[in-house]
Amino acid sequence: MILAIAGLLTAAIALPYLLDLERVRPGTAVSFWGSALALRAMTVVFGLAYLVFVLPRTEIFAALTHWCWHTIMPLITTHLDGHSLGHATVIGASFVVAMSAISVGFGLARATRAVRRLLAGASLGVGPNESLIVGGSDVLLAAAGFARPQIIVSAGALAVLDDEELAAGLDHERGHIARRHRFLLVLAEICRGIARFLPGTRHSVEQLMFHVERDADHWALSRRHDRLALASAICKAATPRGAASPVLSTLGGSGVRRRLEQLLDGTAQRADALTSPVVRIASVGMVAFTLAAAAAGSTATVAVAQKVDSGHQLRHCD
Repeated sequence: MILAIAGLLTAAIALPYLLDLERVRPGTAVSFWGSALALRAMTVVFGLAYLVFVLPRTEIFAALTHWCWHTIMPLITTHLDGHSLGHATVIGASFVVAMSAISVGFGLARATRAVRRLLAGASLGVGPNESLIVGGSDVLLAAAGFARPQIIVSAGALAVLDDEELAAGLDHERGHIARRHRFLLVLAEICRGIARFLPGTRHSVEQLMFHVERDADHWALSRRHDRLALASAICKAATPRGAASPVLSTLGGSGVRRRLEQLLDGTAQRADALTSPVVRIASVGMVAFTLAAAAAGSTATVAVAQKVDSGHQLRHCD
């Protein structure tokens, strides 16, 4: 049973790698990569739950840990036994994962405070379409904030972008707010903190951020903006760092080159037509499988924890 569940999880996590998601609707691609990232985090969490609640009660664990230093090496007086070392290893792994997730939480809190200070102290007034103008010569358009996000535009952007580029760029940022990307990106950061030690987790986060930016591009184009104007605005706003953040999603964010290619060849506008019904059904199935796995894993963990025999005594060295 455990092998079957592990096989299903592995297949679901690998599925986005097997599909050409750059040519499908960005929301569909976000569903695939977001679900795969959540499954990675659940794999780590439920794997640790197995190590904590189940493995110590198995005969395999008992066989591997039933030894003592002073019986193996009589001259050593320290009574270190395998049970203690085994439990210390399990606790240590859990501690490392917990600290990784906590560090992500502190990082998000710091970023939120920094954006709040930016909005409070650097605002120069109200800009076009109820945006906030901030100082600086750089071309910056961004959706800033978490609880009450606002669109900010720099003085440099107002000076460099023409009317069509500015309108398209502002609607890109409005798309981030309308599509609630900040909640998805916060969840992605938490999953990254939990599953960062699994191979491919960083790549999954990068792909999710890229398709989130594609989704905002798609939203802007649906407002009848010229794709070339949006491409030009993205090019002017591109920065070397160019990474999306849950609390500060910039126009020149993730995957600038690939987004420009899609805008220039028209793929961004044809994404809906290129998404087959099979792929759409698969994305819905991926999300459903992720939710079912979360529910089943949580229920199983609680059930196993309740069955732990508090009176069970481990065998120690004599």
